[in-house]
Amino acid sequence: MPRHVPRAYFEMPHGRRPAMSESVRQDLPAPHTDDHIALRLSAEQLLVIRKAAELAGWTVTDYVLCTVLDRAERDLYEHAAALEAAAPTDFTDTDPANPLLALLSALT
Repeated sequence: MPRHVPRAYFEMPHGRRPAMSESVRQDLPAPHTDDHIALRLSAEQLLVIRKAAELAGWTVTDYVLCTVLDRAERDLYEHAAALEAAAPTDFTDTDPANPLLALLSALT
């Protein structure tokens, strides 16, 4: 059975690439035809989304999917960066020049 991948995952109209990185697209599972997300939107919200999709030259589905995946990737990246920043470091010396000075002393 061939794998169906929505157009928004790989290309935008006119050959441009979406903001989504390669790493996200490579790990996406093949979508199932019965998977869906239902949204309740006001008429105004739907109009805004339709207009934005039209300006991008995409269908509403492609626009929403690409936008949500872009935001999800950003949130995951920010979460990973926050975890990395909160991780304890091995450095007991607060002066960043000291390791460099020690290396230079060892070489001379």
